[in-house]
Amino acid sequence: RWQKIFMIPLWSKMAVFWNKMFLTIIVLLIVLFLDAVREVRKYSAVHVNEKVASINTNAFDHIQMKLFRSQRNLYLSGFSLFLWLVLRRTVTLLTQLAKGMASHAALETQVNDATEAAKKYMAENERLQE
Repeated sequence: RWQKIFMIPLWSKMAVFWNKMFLTIIVLLIVLFLDAVREVRKYSAVHVNEKVASINTNAFDHIQMKLFRSQRNLYLSGFSLFLWLVLRRTVTLLTQLAKGMASHAALETQVNDATEAAKKYMAENERLQE
């Protein structure tokens, strides 16, 4: 039943579109990840010395806030990228498994038909020999 549903031509047209969307999303996640890495490096390297901290008390807190946000973005984009790749691999493996199961079922049917035909021919051959 599912094979009939997924063999509709509309799905193959949508698959091309979704493959392009997948690549677009992967590129976007990679860009966001690299931007987050750059931001983390930028704000990790900034050190507020004692004089600046005493003059502007909010400077240290502001830098720490920006560092926290950049680290948060790094973790979110990195984990999203990882999960997206895992999801894609899972879908690929499930597709391959479904194709393998379908071909296995077809081969099993073919083997059963060949076995039945061989048994029929052997029975006919024995009957003719008698």
